[in-house]
Amino acid sequence: MDEWLPGACDYIASWLEFQMRLSRLPGCIAVVMHRDQAAFERAYGSADLATGEALTPRHRFRIASHSKSFTAAGIMKLQEAGKLRLDDPIGEYVKGLNPQIGEATISQLLSHSAGLIRDGADAGFFEDRRPFPNVDQLMADLQDPPVIEPNMRHKYSNHGFGLLGLAIEAVTGEPHRTWIKHEIIEAAGLEATEPDMPIPNGVPFARGHTGELLLGRRLVIPGDYTSMRWHPPAVLSAPPTIWRNFSRSSRPMLRAACCQRPADGR
Repeated sequence: MDEWLPGACDYIASWLEFQMRLSRLPGCIAVVMHRDQAAFERAYGSADLATGEALTPRHRFRIASHSKSFTAAGIMKLQEAGKLRLDDPIGEYVKGLNPQIGEATISQLLSHSAGLIRDGADAGFFEDRRPFPNVDQLMADLQDPPVIEPNMRHKYSNHGFGLLGLAIEAVTGEPHRTWIKHEIIEAAGLEATEPDMPIPNGVPFARGHTGELLLGRRLVIPGDYTSMRWHPPAVLSAPPTIWRNFSRSSRPMLRAACCQRPADGR
């Protein structure tokens, strides 16, 4: 271990303790990776304010839009196998879309440049005010044309990644969850990671929480719904597992991302 590293980790620990007091956040997990090894790993606060359960690095979290990297890896694996092309229109794999949306390419959906609506008219599912949309609701949202023209600018869209999940199902003939589990998570050797609920019995799970309300109160968002199927924020993992994997894979992933695609779109 480098001589400077223990002192740096001690400073990070004290800084995080101060930030937790200042922000009054329910909980936080921090990991510092150095040369592919965890030099610092610590949990602060609570996994569930309603019960007072202490947060640990072993708790599973919804990893939100980091889940998109799993869907994107799945698309690239199918592309490498010659089962789809990045320049294919999504309408080849998902029928019944608005014609303009059906013309959006897989590449545009991956890069959030297809101009699609972000979450539909009501994104209350992120706060547990309504269930996450099923396929019929997703398709209903995508009967209207894109919000902006494709390739105009970056236009973030969870619905776009929902379409990519449906494309994976169409190509593989398997549910998105099942295929991602054996072709991405298990193939990468990721432990403590599931594509969606349920997680194994006895495994600790960190709940979500609202922002501060009156008198500094927060409400607990259970987060244990099981109806997400293909939706991008579905993956659950222990944060140290994800950070170790991203740390070890980021350099080759960046090199691959910078490679120019051949003219045939493969």
